[in-house]
Amino acid sequence: MIKILFLLLFFSSNAYAEDADLCRYFKYCGGSASSSGRGTKSIPSSAGSGNLNPGNISNVKGVGIEAIYQSNNPLSFNLVTGNGKIGALVSPTLENSFFGNRSIEIDDQFFLRKIYQTQYRNKKLNLALGTKLFDRSNAELSLGLSLKRNPDIKKINPGVGLSARLFFLNFGAYIYQDDVKINLENYVNPYTNISYSNSYGSSTYLETFSVRTFTLGTRINNLTLDYGLIRTRYKFYSEETLVSLYSSSYSYKKFLLNVALRIEESPNLDFVERNLIIKRKKSNIYYGVEYLLNNYFSTGLQYNYFLLDELSVKLTLFF
Repeated sequence: MIKILFLLLFFSSNAYAEDADLCRYFKYCGGSASSSGRGTKSIPSSAGSGNLNPGNISNVKGVGIEAIYQSNNPLSFNLVTGNGKIGALVSPTLENSFFGNRSIEIDDQFFLRKIYQTQYRNKKLNLALGTKLFDRSNAELSLGLSLKRNPDIKKINPGVGLSARLFFLNFGAYIYQDDVKINLENYVNPYTNISYSNSYGSSTYLETFSVRTFTLGTRINNLTLDYGLIRTRYKFYSEETLVSLYSSSYSYKKFLLNVALRIEESPNLDFVERNLIIKRKKSNIYYGVEYLLNNYFSTGLQYNYFLLDELSVKLTLFF
């Protein structure tokens, strides 16, 4: 039990965070972190937190642009804006990245992505809106709505989330619909040794599914701790997919340090020593450091944000 509590305290310092001291500089935080009602304060960006629960962006104040660069991949951009009571987010979805859901993916394609350090790519765009319903010194409640569009299917999927604070605890719940389209080609199911196209009678697979996300967190001085659970039940797989996130952030002067642990339970194969193996439970660690250049710019370095054991650089502009 003591080891579990220690892991919670240690690994919580990054998964859903928006910093403590840094919020005093950035206008988008809407005041200090202690007055912010955002449910997942240890995620490394407002965009990441908004993808986890749209209610989390209700406190955004100003306009923010975030760019993430990783070698051999295109730049990733996120946009947030708000007036401190109503916030909005436009960003790509975070599927198959550290702080996102585990979407359906052919294992052979996953293997090539890991070998060549290529990010999981989809054309989906996420639009999220968050607004405060109730705001008091010891309690806060925000409502979030999301729309996810997949141009391959030309369909818009809705979602709704609630983010709340009661005294020293933050918690939230979010449910949304999503879809996926996969070209099966000649890929073979590693569990049955039968080609997917023969199993489904088509070279293309389409599925609409639901995702449920739950979060719980707290803040102790400059340390923020969060826990998140993402649950998805696909028809494509025989078992439910569960992603647990233990995250934390610690702010010191103009630095923000992040550490997170991701535990995924899914039928997907795992990449170990350049080989794919059957392993239902997989674990990954994320590290990050961010530095405030001035009141409008911050820059940071991240490890394993895209689940490739990679390094990426982040630049954030707020005004």
